[in-house]
Formats: sequence, structure tokens, C-alpha cells
Amino acid sequence: MDRLALLRYAWIMEHTSKRPSEHVHDVAVIGMGPAGAQAAISAWHQGRDVLVLDAGEVSQRKGRAYWTKSVAIEDIPFLAPITGPRLRAQVQERLRSLAPKGGDSRGVTLRGAYVLHVARAAEGFAIDASTEPLRGGEIVARETFLARTLVVASGFEDGWPDIERDPNGRRMLERYRTVFRYAGNQSGWHLCIRCDGHLHFGQHFVLLGVGEEIYEAALGAQDFTRRITILTNGRPAGLPPAVLAQARERDIQIDTRRIARHIGKGTRLEGVEFEDGEQLMADGFLADEGLEPNTAFLAAFTLQRTPEGLLRVGENGEALRPDGTQEPGLYIAGDLVAGARKLVAAAAASGQDAGLAASDALRSWRYPE
Repeated sequence: MDRLALLRYAWIMEHTSKRPSEHVHDVAVIGMGPAGAQAAISAWHQGRDVLVLDAGEVSQRKGRAYWTKSVAIEDIPFLAPITGPRLRAQVQERLRSLAPKGGDSRGVTLRGAYVLHVARAAEGFAIDASTEPLRGGEIVARETFLARTLVVASGFEDGWPDIERDPNGRRMLERYRTVFRYAGNQSGWHLCIRCDGHLHFGQHFVLLGVGEEIYEAALGAQDFTRRITILTNGRPAGLPPAVLAQARERDIQIDTRRIARHIGKGTRLEGVEFEDGEQLMADGFLADEGLEPNTAFLAAFTLQRTPEGLLRVGENGEALRPDGTQEPGLYIAGDLVAGARKLVAAAAASGQDAGLAASDALRSWRYPE
């Protein structure tokens, strides 16, 4: 960062930051997805003062579950199938109904905030966040929140296909606007074969990506159809000979040509056109272009991570240091957890464990040793 940028940053900090309030929440939760919401409700149910910070109120980061615009989420046995936007609205309504009442701090306080940095504080954690949408890419309002324990359930950003991408777009929504038009629809880009594969029984299913991850998705797709094509979008497939041999045996087509554009009507994706002009039509499409965990704000903590950046945790979501010891008071839930299935029901379960563990950590007395 050059000197001019440093001066500009210092001015923004001075004119937009609020000092931390004296109020210290029992439990803070970063993220309002299925994991974060469940963590908050579980902690509230134990009589705690809970703060939930929802980035979706001030940014475009609303989580994978909320991208499902017309595909109903069906993996929750006690909830009727529901689309992402409707799920988000219900979660907000539920959390707001639990706001503290009558001067009692017990309850759930929901704030729109994009977390920038988390650090240790005298009584737990200090959470620095942007609390209003950016203007011209600049932060205009910052606030610091305090909490004794912290549950991080901020999920990750999926990688998106590099097709008709605007290289000059500053924000993801602008850069991938054409892709997003076809994302989250029954006939569009899917991200989870276990969630949406059943929509395409016996149909031609196309998967875009390279390496082991996309082939594992193809193995999942075989539960629904034998008509499978893998597209690499101009890259080597990145698969070992034994896998390529199995793909041939299973009649899985692998096409390495570069994709020029989508073929679709409205939000319905019908096919793709390659740079050579040939078109490929299909019934369903899935992309696996990797992921980016939303954990940049945890830079002050050294935690166990997988190569892709997901976090390894203890039995109840405890964040783990490299030596295997717990980072006191810090819990991880939902899609950020290494090895966890990326499903709403699984995320809610891990959120419950983390929320209860964060609440239990606040007890003033314990079983005698």
C-alpha cells in the first residue's frame, strides 16, 4: 500500500469508525445462513445475549443456500421445500422476533455488517465491521462489536465459470452477471450434485471443472443419469490415466474446448457454444471451480486449515490451533468446516453444536475436578 493509500485509509478510519460500545455480548455469530442462524437460536435458548452479523444486509454475500432462486431446498425433514430467498426471509423474521425486550439483554440482536477484522479483547473478541453498503468501493461506516465468545459461520464464495465474464467488473455480481442469470434455477448452473442431481433423472447432465473434484461430482451424477459430459473450458482435464480409462468405460465424455458463450432463454440455460462455433445442448449444468472461504477477518489467528482454506475443528466446532489445542472461545460452523457435507441440514446441525458450546463456555462454574 503506497503512502497516499495509507493516508486515505487513515482518514476513512478516523471519520467512519465508531468506538466499541461498553456492551459486551455473550455470543457473537458471524453469518446468518443456516449454520449461523441455528448457532444464534441455540445460544439464545440457553439464556444468552446473542449478536448476529449478517453481511447480506450490506453486500452481495448471501451464501450458497440463498442463491437457489427457483430450486427448492429439500433436505430439511421438518420444513417444507423452500427456495433460497424465501428461506432467507424466514430466517430474518425468526431472528428479529427474538430481539431483547423490556430492558433484558437476553435475546438476539441482528445487525447488517460485513466483518473486516477480529481480534482478541479484554473480555473476549473485538469485531470490526462495515455497517453500511460501500459507496464507490469505499467504506463509509464502521463499528466495533464486543463479545465473550464467537461463532464463525460465514461460509465461502464459490468459484464461477469463466464464461462471458466482464474482466473490468469490480464486484463479483458485476463480473459474473451473465453467469448469475443462469445460477440457482432448475435449468441452470447448479453447485451441488447431491442437492440438485435429482432434477435431471435420465437427462443429459454437463459438469464444468477440472481435476478430482469435478470427477467426484460426475460419480455423484451417475446416481441420476448415464448421460454425462465433463467440460474443462480450455484446460487440461487434470485426471490420471486410471480415471480417464474409467470415464471411457462409463461413456463419460470429456471436452476440453474453450466455451465462448451461454445459450439460453431468460433464466433457462439450454447449452453452451464453443469458440469453434459448435454448440452443446443439455438439460442440466453443474460448475465446480473451487471455493474461497470467507475468513480473511481471522488473519490474527493461526488455525488448522485444509489446502483449500476450510477450517478443522473439534467435536463441537472448536477452532483448533496447529498444535491441536483449542483457540479459546472461538467456534466454527457450517460450510467452513473441513469435511462437512455442504447441505442445509448438516450446516444447521454444526451450528447447533457450536452455539451450544459457545454458550456452555460462559458458565461461571463447572463440574468439580
